[in-house]
Amino acid sequence: MATSPQTVVDVSVEGTRGYIDWPAVLAGVVLASAISFVLFTFGTGIGLSITSPYPERSVSPTGFVLALGLWVLWVSISSFIAGGYLAGRMRRRLGTASEHEIEVRDAVHGLLVWAVGVLVGALIAAWVTGLAASKTADVAAGAATGATAAAAQVADEANPNAYWTDVLLRPGAPAAATTTAAPVATSEARLEAQRIMSSRITEGKLPDEDRAYLTRRVMDATGLSEADAAARVDAAVTGLSQAKAQAQRLAERARKFSVLLTFITAASLAIAAAASWWAAVIGGRHRDQAKDFSHLFGRSPSIRS
Repeated sequence: MATSPQTVVDVSVEGTRGYIDWPAVLAGVVLASAISFVLFTFGTGIGLSITSPYPERSVSPTGFVLALGLWVLWVSISSFIAGGYLAGRMRRRLGTASEHEIEVRDAVHGLLVWAVGVLVGALIAAWVTGLAASKTADVAAGAATGATAAAAQVADEANPNAYWTDVLLRPGAPAAATTTAAPVATSEARLEAQRIMSSRITEGKLPDEDRAYLTRRVMDATGLSEADAAARVDAAVTGLSQAKAQAQRLAERARKFSVLLTFITAASLAIAAAASWWAAVIGGRHRDQAKDFSHLFGRSPSIRS
């Protein structure tokens, strides 16, 4: 069956216009930005629905990173394909250029849609970050005294060193034969124990001299026997070492997640650049052929004389 030849429409313009059709580029940027905003907003809702502070109700970290990477890739490519196609379709070509040169110029317009879109997104992100930081600084300056006191209290309560110091210096139970209350640790003893445990623990152990000294201080502050005081010191050292190791694992996991997210974002943007280039070429080709998509919306193509 013979195929009907494609109709090529002359949409070239003459004159001294520049090679870059900036209105077409900006139209593509606006469309790409709008699509990416809608999709990222939708993706945020999905992400919040599949994550939870309770591990049994949330997806695994690996699954979350995989889903996030695929979504970022999809949003970047689809939005810039739409923007690049619009720029290529709306660009007014110069009549003196060859067909190959016209295709290259269409592609360059798609690449400009990608470049301007990335720059606009980076500027908006920097502006939002700077605005948030400025507002935070103003609020902090207005309530400096109260905020500092509250932050210090929260930090102290969340500090594992403070907790294990409390465990270490809890008063011992008084002997059954006497009604004398157990001694209570002084603030000086508490601070000294915190300094020793925060700076002298190496590979989950205290040096022998520090362990012996801390045992004597616990005996004096709590009234425990030497064996009980030594056991309490060992338990506190073990608990604090485990808490520090857990904090290091969480910090390392956050670092790896940040590195992976940065790599995924950069890779998706690089692929989106190629996608925008390709889409602009297709858009320019459809422009020259007067490609009609009205049938996709249930309408018959219009016939012009």
